[in-house]
Amino acid sequence: MKTLDISSVTFSYDLPKDKANNGGNQYALKNFSMFVENGQIHALLGPNGAGKTTLMRIITGQLRGYSGSASIYGNKMPDKETLKVIGYAPQPISVYTTLTAKENLYFFGAMAGLQQELIKERTNEALEKTGLSAYSSKPVSTYSGGMLRRLNLAVALLHLPKLLLLDEPTVGVDPQSRNHIYETLAGLNKSGVTILLCTHIMEEAQRLCSHVTLVDQGKDIFSGDMKEIDNLEEFFLERTGKGLRDV
Repeated sequence: MKTLDISSVTFSYDLPKDKANNGGNQYALKNFSMFVENGQIHALLGPNGAGKTTLMRIITGQLRGYSGSASIYGNKMPDKETLKVIGYAPQPISVYTTLTAKENLYFFGAMAGLQQELIKERTNEALEKTGLSAYSSKPVSTYSGGMLRRLNLAVALLHLPKLLLLDEPTVGVDPQSRNHIYETLAGLNKSGVTILLCTHIMEEAQRLCSHVTLVDQGKDIFSGDMKEIDNLEEFFLERTGKGLRDV
């Protein structure tokens, strides 16, 4: 069964007119297709500027105006009810640093429409899963990079999502935090959560993911079983090239 089905999606950004160009469109995704089966941890890989974050924003309903279709459990996105089963941890840290971890989770729980008693219960569960229970009353401004990443993940887990979207969830974190996040994701997947993981860490993708999709210049260039690939980094460079992508 397909949890996520992306079919022939095209999306472009309007370029402003300036002295260097005459405006026009810049394609972030061009006739892009992929699917994620129920129960997978599926890697979405590509160079900088390949279109990965744009795809995440389309799936979560943040971007409209694309052609093609993006469906979750057969419901074309954006669908208000289906969005309730998605958890999303974006690459930028998206918490309030002047609040404590517990206050952040209470706030985001209320934004998700959870009842007060359920917010308290889910907050405690999310803090426990991410190893932050002992620091829940400390201001987030005092947190290390690894703790911030784990809190970012905790917010995404509050409403018990069936589909979890992760955009660079371990960038810049210490080995202990990275390992804790890996163990958390493996446990979530074992409990039935489907995960789409966007990362630049090839070792991470190969360790966690059963399937992989490569995107480059907005196009899907490979999708298949991770077992087919001996060395993911070498495979990635063969398919996308070794030229720098400074975007």
